[in-house]
Amino acid sequence: GHFNEILIDDFWAQWCHSDHDVELFNDMFGLSLTRGELMRAIRNNDRRILYLWARYSATVMLDVSENFVIKPAKEANRNVRVNLKVAEWREDFAHRGLVLSKLANLFDSIYIGTESREGTEQYNSFLITEYARAIVGDKLKGVWFDTFNGLYSGVIISPNIYLRQLWFSALTTIGEIVLFDAYSLTLENRARYVESVKVEEPVIKGIYSNQTMDKLGILMPAIQTSGAVFEKYIHDYLGMVGIPIRPIDPGKIKEGDYVLVTEHLIGVMDVVELARRGVNLVVTSSASELIAEGALGYDGIELLGLAKDNPLLSPVIDVLYFVRGSHTYQHMYRRPQASPIGPVLNVTSGKVLLEASDGVYRYPVIYVNEYSKSRVYVVNVTKYAPYLKDYYPEVVRRTLRDIVFEYIGLRVDPEASFASNFSLIPYTNRHLVVYNMNNHPINAVVTIDTGKLGNVTNAVAVGGRGSVRGVEGGDRVVRIRVNVEGESPLMIKLT
Repeated sequence: GHFNEILIDDFWAQWCHSDHDVELFNDMFGLSLTRGELMRAIRNNDRRILYLWARYSATVMLDVSENFVIKPAKEANRNVRVNLKVAEWREDFAHRGLVLSKLANLFDSIYIGTESREGTEQYNSFLITEYARAIVGDKLKGVWFDTFNGLYSGVIISPNIYLRQLWFSALTTIGEIVLFDAYSLTLENRARYVESVKVEEPVIKGIYSNQTMDKLGILMPAIQTSGAVFEKYIHDYLGMVGIPIRPIDPGKIKEGDYVLVTEHLIGVMDVVELARRGVNLVVTSSASELIAEGALGYDGIELLGLAKDNPLLSPVIDVLYFVRGSHTYQHMYRRPQASPIGPVLNVTSGKVLLEASDGVYRYPVIYVNEYSKSRVYVVNVTKYAPYLKDYYPEVVRRTLRDIVFEYIGLRVDPEASFASNFSLIPYTNRHLVVYNMNNHPINAVVTIDTGKLGNVTNAVAVGGRGSVRGVEGGDRVVRIRVNVEGESPLMIKLT
């Protein structure tokens, strides 16, 4: 009864696979698995068992949250606010029983962890907040992150990634950012982190005042699933090469939208019906492989424009170069020449946008098929995400940006022959942010389709660090040349 507000840290999840849990799980679903059999099924990505375990975990979490946390707290102090903070590992929420829509009905508010650990893609600090907002709406009250690197217990994070956490948190237009925790920030080895936040604060406020809650991007259905293997956190990698992702309530998807169909959605969402409704699909590697293997039946085969008798030629091949039109592309400077790509599909209809070659044959890796009232883009370049981000030649990433540009009428491309570690965040009020996460500055070109975004005669830098170097173009397409300093965002206003 002493506290009027409680904030629960992200330890609050269903971590147990004990014998007792297995017994309850078996009783719930009429199974007779041993603990060893259950753990093997989970390790082997048995989709049925993963789905059932997620249901079991959700039941446990909801029961314990309501009856052992919220009710006792309200009995002790009827005015107490009990808030739940969940972690940054969104791909494991379902397995751990964290069904956000249901937990939001129990707790007074939800906070999201925006930690970007060493060795991960920092775009998650932005995306997870947008993802949670699409699920819980106004119940999302704030975010928090700490100074730990996530690789070793008690070891602090590098200063630049700490600031990326801060910036991506702020760029979501969230109402509250919590720096965890007060004690650790008083320690001598954290002084530079505190000082860096003080330096960034006025810059953040300058950009924040021009942000909107609504943003543009290719649509990511905000559905909680588990079991993705190759494409776990693929959205984060896409966000790190200038492809904006916009999580959305699936019920709000409408005709003409472009929806990213990843491994997560196959068997969970009726993507064939989406296409029949006139929703355009961008189907990733592992999703197309599942479809080619028969996950959606013959409807799925037709959706992708594949041969019915032998739709999947190979799950992966090694290629030497890519082909677009009459040009070939390799990225060889101090990098391996060959790259894995897959799957290789037996395509019988559609327009090929990008091919790859092993030196003998050419294989379509990005193509578009017309199905019902929709366009179905198949982008078989996402299965090996680190290669997509850092090893494939720039033409691969540019071709992906071509597709998103068709939808939102906005893109950013590096002037260099290769670049990654930059993000595009477009707001709906004709402001956009290009965030450069490289240590060095980058020159880039922002391209605007005025038919989609309206007339643009000029562009000005209104926040962050960098400059607008020039504006050129005509009635339909405008190009804005920008320079963005290292480890900095730049906000541009279109006028």
